[in-house]
Amino acid sequence: MGSMTRKNRIRIGKRWTAVLLACVMALSVPSTISAGLTDATVQSYDDQIAAVEEKLKYAQGVLEDIQKYQAAAYEEIAQYDAVIELNNELRQLAEEQLNGTQWQIREKQQSIERTKEKMEHQQNVLLERMRDSYMEAKVDYIEVLLTAQSLFDFLKKLDYVDAMFRYDQQIISSLSEYQAQLEADEAFLETAEQAQVEQLKKIDGIIEYNQTLCDEKLAYVQYLENNEVWWTQEYSYNQKEEEKLSAELEAYLKELAEEELRREQERILAEQQAAADEAARQAALLQAQLSAAQQQQTALATSCWPLEAGVTVRISSTFGWRVLWGVSNLHRGIDLACAAGTKVYAYSGGTVEKSAYHYSYGNYVVINHGGGLATLYAHMANRLVSAGDYVEAGQQIGNVGLTGSTSGYHLHFEVHINGELTDPKPYLAFP
Repeated sequence: MGSMTRKNRIRIGKRWTAVLLACVMALSVPSTISAGLTDATVQSYDDQIAAVEEKLKYAQGVLEDIQKYQAAAYEEIAQYDAVIELNNELRQLAEEQLNGTQWQIREKQQSIERTKEKMEHQQNVLLERMRDSYMEAKVDYIEVLLTAQSLFDFLKKLDYVDAMFRYDQQIISSLSEYQAQLEADEAFLETAEQAQVEQLKKIDGIIEYNQTLCDEKLAYVQYLENNEVWWTQEYSYNQKEEEKLSAELEAYLKELAEEELRREQERILAEQQAAADEAARQAALLQAQLSAAQQQQTALATSCWPLEAGVTVRISSTFGWRVLWGVSNLHRGIDLACAAGTKVYAYSGGTVEKSAYHYSYGNYVVINHGGGLATLYAHMANRLVSAGDYVEAGQQIGNVGLTGSTSGYHLHFEVHINGELTDPKPYLAFP
């Protein structure tokens, strides 16, 4: 059937749609994409298609029921037609029988009429003779007997008179029998005719009843056919709706897949660009690290002792954790105890990052030597450089003092590598 072919195409399209949707979902479809495409739209189409499929299924079931009822109704109509046909044949036979009976009645009636005519004629003849002679039979018969010439003649005439009496009696008797038989035949034929008429009425009633049932079945079939037309139209409409929704869903999923493909391409390009940027950043960082290492090597190669030569120096506190006034704290550098006023020199060439006073450090200076290397000088009596100044290795930047939090004259010296504190001792060449 054409409708089943279309339905198969719809199912195939839906399977293709499901595969496409699975592919799209496998690409991690975002919750919202351009042109208002959302997963809710797919669900909406699925719900609409499911609703239409339910209507199709229901319409198909109704059509199948109608066809089943039609088949049963047609079978009953065929049975009614067969019964009506048999009853018509029976009626035809009854009519023929009635016609035969009526013909027999007419024949019998004609025979009766002819017999009646004969009887009437004989009666008239008898009455005529009886009137002419029999009514005077006493005189005539006596005269006949008295006129006999001899005994033999008398006996002969007596036999003649007796024969006439017997003949008249036979005629009268036969007329009575004929009359009785004719009346019996008429009554029988009339009864037979009435029975045939009643049989015809009965057959007509059966035919009419069966015809009524047949007409009702025909009306029911017409009702089913009208419903079949309506439900066929309903089925066709819903089928077109399903095809329309399936086409819209396929178009939507195609657009969704194209949009997701474009986004995936953009993501890949972005990842590639990010990877390229990261590679460039790593290369720059590596280059910066190499440059910093070179600067550190240069700074270390050109480094010098941060205090005035010839002055007695001792390490009063090393780098690391210590207990100071009963409290454990981290000592951030190394303390070089020496005489007050001892000159303080720049460890290596670089730019002065800070030159300020701090409640703990006192007068302090921070120099950035490049390559991530920086040094700090604290507790100085004075500061001879300012932030932003460039100093050479061994250039005086202040004098040893007691500023800030300190208990004796010393230079607090710190080393920072890439912003991290480190033990300064390995970086110093003690005299």
